[in-house]
Amino acid sequence: MKKLVITFIVILAAIASFFVSDYFNSNDYDGEITIIVVDQIGDTVSNEQYLFIEEDALFDILDDNYNIGCADSNYNLTSECAEISGITGRIILKIDDIETDWDNTYIAIYINGDYSTFGIDNIALHDGDVYRFEYKEVGDDN
Repeated sequence: MKKLVITFIVILAAIASFFVSDYFNSNDYDGEITIIVVDQIGDTVSNEQYLFIEEDALFDILDDNYNIGCADSNYNLTSECAEISGITGRIILKIDDIETDWDNTYIAIYINGDYSTFGIDNIALHDGDVYRFEYKEVGDDN
């Protein structure tokens, strides 16, 4: 009987240590980024920090935290942001209340203050980076 109780306690302790270890390891992040959103008149409407893990993508963090819209294959705004095949990837046309039409306006992406020549699907996340999404008119300087 004593062996049975000791065995039961050891098994219970092993199970408990597994759950405690899993809980503490689930909070492991690879870094933190900042996302800034700038509207049509140049006002910052959002400036938030987000933790990320290696598997995260900038699009996914944006999609999880904002109401976004993308361009469909005809560059019309849609709430369906399925990845467009080809080299272009997804094109963000709307973030919350900021909406563009792609012909005259667009949302520029800046990484640490530098204009990004990459689309949302091709931007890697790095700890400490600042990603600014800014409403722009076509022909404006970057």
